[in-house]
Amino acid sequence: MLRGLVTMGTCLLLLGTGLAVQAEVSVRTDPQGNYVATQILTRGARGVPVLWGVNQRSSRNFHTLNPRGDERGDLWPVIAEPEMAPHHPWVVWSRFNGRDYDLVWSRWTPAGWEQTRVVDPAPEIGNDLDPDMVFNDGGRPFLVWTREVGGVSTIQFSAFLLNTWMPAFRVSDAGIDSRYPVIVERFCDGIRIEFDTAKGKVGKWVMFNQPVTITDDINPLNHVRVKGVPNHILD
Repeated sequence: MLRGLVTMGTCLLLLGTGLAVQAEVSVRTDPQGNYVATQILTRGARGVPVLWGVNQRSSRNFHTLNPRGDERGDLWPVIAEPEMAPHHPWVVWSRFNGRDYDLVWSRWTPAGWEQTRVVDPAPEIGNDLDPDMVFNDGGRPFLVWTREVGGVSTIQFSAFLLNTWMPAFRVSDAGIDSRYPVIVERFCDGIRIEFDTAKGKVGKWVMFNQPVTITDDINPLNHVRVKGVPNHILD
């Protein structure tokens, strides 16, 4: 999902053309190296869409992220920019590690794309999928996604601290298979999300109470509150 905060340079979807595969997620800069826009170019051969590659027409003003992602089987990303300057993009996606999918992330800086890192350094065995991300008014990113372990999925939440994401926090009800979270509203200290269950779509408020001092080892149990939206079964 590409949120409305993203500045799009080009977005093309060309399927089944038989042409050479050209696909990339990249940043375009001006001749002085200043950020201009995020470009997403997709092209599939024989009806198979691809995204993570290097467009043959790229120049030195285009800086590609994750150019070998399609070879690994990486999934499509969520891309968001803070409203606060300098509006540089952050990207989160599911990366196949040879056994299952982990969420990874990178962001653009004046020095280029940061090294790709795992959102949760110690994920459970299973698949982390379908991320959605938004920035609050202060420029802090909030992230939700589906975690599938043993055939049962839960909705997880994280907020970015100083240099890393805080440990994953489950926001869906225990024992209820929950999938495909979408952030439908943001506010100063939290978000409202919706996700799918067998009984229908569920809404939750997720609030992050910012401590006086932010550190990279914050215990999320002390700072996250989850509240169901009234009449929360929406379907």
